[in-house]
Amino acid sequence: MLGMIGDFKFEINDTNFEKLKKSLNIRFSAHQRLGNFDTYQKSGKHEENLEIAGTLIVKSQKQLKEFETMAKGGEPLTFVTDSSIKTILIFNVEAEQESFLKDGKFLRQSYKIVLQVVGE
Repeated sequence: MLGMIGDFKFEINDTNFEKLKKSLNIRFSAHQRLGNFDTYQKSGKHEENLEIAGTLIVKSQKQLKEFETMAKGGEPLTFVTDSSIKTILIFNVEAEQESFLKDGKFLRQSYKIVLQVVGE
């Protein structure tokens, strides 16, 4: 298992992700000083975002539907990987289908999911 969000599993041979990107935003308040450099004071807890991206090739047409339903619920979920457990909110889900067949089904689906960490 690569990771799990709620009951949705990301696995190597099924729904996998190719990239997990993490960004931290540290909040500072600036204090201006006359004739000198500004000073900065940390104000509040940092903000952490995660981005998961992957490509599904020749997979079920409804592979990400369960995940989209969870995202629409807007509830905090648990994100588990081999190295961490975090409470997250799903901020954005993007899916792009390519390589369509005559019957309208697609062979390739790329996705990107943006998560906001709200607890550890």
